[in-house]
Amino acid sequence: MECKAAGEAVFASEVLFEGNCEQAVDTDLTLPDYCPDIGRLLKCRLEPMITSREVNADSLAVEGFARLSVIYLDDRDKKIRCCDRDLPFRASLPYDDAADNVTLLADARVDYVNCRAVSQRRLDVHGAFTIHMTAVCRRENQLVSDVQGDGLRLRRESREISDLVCCTRAGFGISEAVELSEGKAPISSIIRSGAVLCPEEIQCAPGKVTVRGEAFFTMVYCTEQDADPERLEITIPFSQFFDLPGIDESCQPDVTLRCDMLEVSPRTDSDGEYRRVDVEIRGTADIRVYSDTTACWISDAYSVSYEVSCARKQMRLEKFLGSVYDTSVQKQTVDTGDIRIESVCDLWACVTDSRAAFRDGKITVTGSMAVGMLLRDVSRGVVYTEKNVRFEYGLSRGAQENSLRPECRVAVRSCGYTVTGDNRLEIQAELCLHCALFEDISARAVSAVELDESRPKPEENRPAAVLCFAEAGEELWDIAREYNSSVESIRLDNGLDSDVVDESRLLIVTA
Repeated sequence: MECKAAGEAVFASEVLFEGNCEQAVDTDLTLPDYCPDIGRLLKCRLEPMITSREVNADSLAVEGFARLSVIYLDDRDKKIRCCDRDLPFRASLPYDDAADNVTLLADARVDYVNCRAVSQRRLDVHGAFTIHMTAVCRRENQLVSDVQGDGLRLRRESREISDLVCCTRAGFGISEAVELSEGKAPISSIIRSGAVLCPEEIQCAPGKVTVRGEAFFTMVYCTEQDADPERLEITIPFSQFFDLPGIDESCQPDVTLRCDMLEVSPRTDSDGEYRRVDVEIRGTADIRVYSDTTACWISDAYSVSYEVSCARKQMRLEKFLGSVYDTSVQKQTVDTGDIRIESVCDLWACVTDSRAAFRDGKITVTGSMAVGMLLRDVSRGVVYTEKNVRFEYGLSRGAQENSLRPECRVAVRSCGYTVTGDNRLEIQAELCLHCALFEDISARAVSAVELDESRPKPEENRPAAVLCFAEAGEELWDIAREYNSSVESIRLDNGLDSDVVDESRLLIVTA
């Protein structure tokens, strides 16, 4: 006979699918009429931007464009120039999970890009980038916390956990009109631009999440007057509200921000000079909201009247310990080899990989940055070089090494430099770090209990009480099950304060 069970549902995030999709880039690029002829190629950059994510019945799909930027010296003035082209793409991976409310997370990483000049106006470009897709859902765990049946004894357990209230993704936009400062020459052409979104304060309120932060915008541009490019860096504060039914101020949010698209449009002022740019940023917020609760479940059961069979299942629960949003300045000295530095035309950095691990009692985030440098050599003019540098950041949490699971994301907010020698630079990279901390809880729980009424436990000749010798550390549950008693009666009859025997001794066990 199956016993009547009661319980509750708790929710946790679950990764349903994770995979990579490689996208090849093979194209011919012809310079538009307004671009001067190529004198010498310096650098070809590729920047994938994801504009939409879809979860279909049989696939995961993303769409976007890869911005191809060719940086070169023109044939006439030997100035640094840039030509951009947006290459649309669509990538998909097979997917057949029928779960509801699936959120697709996707990031793109450039593998390589090469280009060669076929002529002064045409380029042959080959490259590839990889899109990493992760399908995440809010998965229900049904916990059995009580069972009714003849003579049943239940072993109950409980833990403080975090209930995942919602897991969603939302888009938002940031717009800003930026004026060049007084004394700066007007814009001739834009060489490079980028934006990084860094949250600073995230709060839950009834039915919504508020995210306040800053967008760090960088633009490198050429002027007609100067040979070397100019740099413009500004900070754009933003505040976004996301409507999320079912949450309140007691919930804990975790929000990851991504810049999906950046559009920079030069504009003329009243004198007809390009001294203003309109900046349009489209961002994505991946939002998870947790509520602290106590999970109760049955881990074992037996009956003093009948033989019992229990169905069990393994559950993965989690405790969200909070998010850390921080910045860290990393300094590294870079040797440029045989390049004798006259001046630095442009310098940028991007994170190529990062990971988090426990080391010496704290969370350590490590990774690599690719530092790109346009340098003016004393004898060769403008040249390009690239170096990889390592970074490391420590975060103290005072927890055991095996108890926490950190999820980290690192981006370069800004990058400065100091020339320290003929061929050396000290790089000062300011990193924006987001680390979400979890405690993973694994539980083996009873999902159903069945009494076998054809196998009753014999009543005759059962003693009213027995003496048994218990070893130190032995659990009262195991003793009660063996002698068809209960933990409560053993504890009461022997004056025990715990469900575990603290020292070896004789125990009275009553039926």
